[in-house]
Amino acid sequence: MGSRTSNRSPVISDQFSVISRRSAVSSRHASRQKLWKTPRIFCLSFCLLLLSACSRPQGNSTKTDLTQYIDTARSWAATELQINAAIAKVREDQFVHDDLILATLRPVVSVSQKYVQQLENHHPRTPPLRNVHLEYIEAWRAHYLAFASMIDSVEKKDYIQLAKASDDLLEAQRSVADALTDLARLMQEAGLRPAPPGNQQSRPPASSSAGPASQMSPKGM
Repeated sequence: MGSRTSNRSPVISDQFSVISRRSAVSSRHASRQKLWKTPRIFCLSFCLLLLSACSRPQGNSTKTDLTQYIDTARSWAATELQINAAIAKVREDQFVHDDLILATLRPVVSVSQKYVQQLENHHPRTPPLRNVHLEYIEAWRAHYLAFASMIDSVEKKDYIQLAKASDDLLEAQRSVADALTDLARLMQEAGLRPAPPGNQQSRPPASSSAGPASQMSPKGM
């Protein structure tokens, strides 16, 4: 018995060695497969991330941005109407009566300042409309500065400064008209507004109180 046990011991030991080597090879093979799969999963995720970051067609996004902008601008119309009514009142008086100027423009100074802040809080997504909106903001900021200068000049009885402030206000109104013209051009390019006939340029008057909402035609609704 003793000799037979000793004869079998090397065989059993060899079998265990073979099994151990096979297990080690299988383990290394599984590790290699795991390592090979990981980069592929990472690359696929990275590609999907790049695809999701790609910009969509500019035309559709600009059209959507413009439509949303006009919808938002409808809420600005009442403020612009209030400011323009005050301007019309003092211009009708030709800036003759100091009391009328102060009584009319003092409330509008704070209104125009808050309106500029309201415009600054709106952020169009597409660059073309963003540039037009920045132009619009600066035009209304010029209104606010002109109003403040008028109040200051009347309080100091400095009528030379008042005349300059009046010119600044007129220029601010022209700037609003320019911004609205640029907005109309964007809307025409996006197919939201028909082009003017012939060589006529779509330009609102300098005293226009309609604002951006007036640029939406029935075609764009």
